[in-house]
Amino acid sequence: MVESQYWVWTAKQTPKLQTETLPAPATGEILVRTRYTGVSPGTEMALYMMTHVGFADPKNTYAKYPHRGGYLNIGVIEAAGAQAAGQWQVGEWVFSSAGHCGWWLDRPDEVWGGCFCLSQVLRSPESCFLGLVRVAYTALHVAPPALGERVAVFGAGLVGNFAAQLYAVSGADVLVVERDAFRREIAEKCGLRAVSSTGEIKGYFGAEPAIIVEATGVPALCVEAMERVAQGGRVVILSSPRGEAPVNFYRHIHSKMIKVIGAHSKALGDSQAAMDLIIGLVSAGKVKLAPCLTHTESWRDAPKVWDAYARGAKNRLGTVFDWER
Repeated sequence: MVESQYWVWTAKQTPKLQTETLPAPATGEILVRTRYTGVSPGTEMALYMMTHVGFADPKNTYAKYPHRGGYLNIGVIEAAGAQAAGQWQVGEWVFSSAGHCGWWLDRPDEVWGGCFCLSQVLRSPESCFLGLVRVAYTALHVAPPALGERVAVFGAGLVGNFAAQLYAVSGADVLVVERDAFRREIAEKCGLRAVSSTGEIKGYFGAEPAIIVEATGVPALCVEAMERVAQGGRVVILSSPRGEAPVNFYRHIHSKMIKVIGAHSKALGDSQAAMDLIIGLVSAGKVKLAPCLTHTESWRDAPKVWDAYARGAKNRLGTVFDWER
């Protein structure tokens, strides 16, 4: 048995540190000691700040308090049950959707999205962001580009940055739109081209883009994406919009003959195949994670970090909690 500490949010912006006792793993289970956990500035902060639209939906059981925060976990297998030991070896590093906890115990095939082994090259803090690369990949899954097709991505947060990188790897001509200079600089370190306003898109490409990916969560920008995309183009709503905005269905959609596509992560039918692809791309250096990691903090300082994001912290993009600090 081990004593595991974990963070739970009991109410809006009210984190509490709690402890649970985990038994030895049963036959099909693995016991993992957390090494790093990543902060998701989008979904995680929406749950922390109670801005997630699911709070108003009684059918949504995820966006409710108490809520165990986080879903980007890198850990080391410390024990495996008899059945699990055939596939999962003690000492292996794994990525999972376990949250901000010191240890976790579960059946690998029952964890949301699965549990994935990491090679030596991925045993690093920034590998927590693999889960956000998977989120970003849903945009390409629902709207794959043709070779050389023009793609604009609204927002250079973690998910927008990774979506732009993936479109670039796929052979698209990609432009990121981000008003924050710090995020633009990070995007450029990842090999992306970036501008500060949507009004620069047509001038940059010489035409409207065939695909626009909205990755900010701002409802008004979802509508602007419909206005800026080419005739017959595609608008991908990759973010989780925090609210509503008026849409003129004739002008924005009907007369332009565009497609508006939702890209929720549950669209990935084969999560294992998607993660295998993502892990391969990151391992080969084709998708860069390290420039996006701007802060590594002790897990004990998590409330300060969440509050910093809630206040709109400047010069902070990706944050990882180190569970050995």
